[in-house]
Amino acid sequence: MTPMKDEKKLSQTKKDKLTIISEMDELKVIANNHLIMKKYSEAIKAAEKIINLALDVKMDSIIREQEEFITGIYKIVETDKLASIILDDFEQNRLKYEVLLNRHKFEEAHNLIIAFKEKYDEFYDLRMIKSIKQFLQKETKRWNFFREEESIIRLLEPLEIQFSSYIHTNNILLARETLKKAKELLKKINLDYILDKWEHFENEFLELNKDYELKEDFNKNLEIIANFTEEYKFDEAHSLLAKLIKLTEDKGFSEYKDKLAIKKRNIEDTEAKYKKLLDDIDELEKKYQKNIEKDRYDSAKENCDQIIKIARFIGKKELLNKFKKEKEVIDDRIIQHQHFLSFKKNIIEESKMAINQLNQENFLEAFKKYREIFHSFQEYLKE
Repeated sequence: MTPMKDEKKLSQTKKDKLTIISEMDELKVIANNHLIMKKYSEAIKAAEKIINLALDVKMDSIIREQEEFITGIYKIVETDKLASIILDDFEQNRLKYEVLLNRHKFEEAHNLIIAFKEKYDEFYDLRMIKSIKQFLQKETKRWNFFREEESIIRLLEPLEIQFSSYIHTNNILLARETLKKAKELLKKINLDYILDKWEHFENEFLELNKDYELKEDFNKNLEIIANFTEEYKFDEAHSLLAKLIKLTEDKGFSEYKDKLAIKKRNIEDTEAKYKKLLDDIDELEKKYQKNIEKDRYDSAKENCDQIIKIARFIGKKELLNKFKKEKEVIDDRIIQHQHFLSFKKNIIEESKMAINQLNQENFLEAFKKYREIFHSFQEYLKE
């Protein structure tokens, strides 16, 4: 950039600054006139414009000067007789407002402030009193926030009715779903009394849910006991039943008392029948051994069938497999025995014929017959 251009730019900057200073001087006159006429809000607005211009040209002394000017206006206003009357009235209304807020009467509290503002709006700018201005700003924010929360509260009201109904009827699943919906809405509000109410509801739910989960486990354990009983695991069934009986007494689950009594009788009845079947098996095994020893294979086979039937019914796999094999052995023995009886019958008939030949002194024929009998013995023994 050439020296000539730099000089022009500097000259323009000076002119702009002079223009701003001139404008600030005019605004100072305007601000002072407003102050004389007790138009305090207008005076403050003029002073604020001066501050903004001073910021542009970085004139810190002017900024401080106008800030002190504004502070002075606030002091004048606050010492003003009417302002004093308004402040007294404001303090009384503020106390009533706080009482209404504590009672959660937000709309009534807001209307109280609206009435207070309308009372003085025509002849006094309440914003000139600093404490009132700050209060009104906060109240406006609080009211706007309440209006937003109010719509959420309306959504919470039917949920509260539903939740209470579900809790009183022990419908834990629907109560849980309702509480979940409510908690999503509660994230959007900060009203302590609403949050405290739903915290109480949640604690009530959690207590009932503990019993609900215990009862869920209780019912599952009843099914487990039934399975143990069906599988003839009586020690496990009795042990788990004893735990449930203690839990019932500790928690006061009176509705389960009859169920547990029935379950106990069922275990005992099944166990007694089971032991009777074991005794039957023991008795059948003894009969089986005697029948085997006396070659009563058909009876022994019948014993096997009975043992197999009982063993299958009570799930005794080892016993079942053992007597299935025993039955196969018996079937072989029966075939062998029948073969022996047939052979024996044949030998007896052949012997009778040989004896008959001897009685007729037909020795050669008798010898031949005895030789056939001997040969039959040899063939049988080879088998």
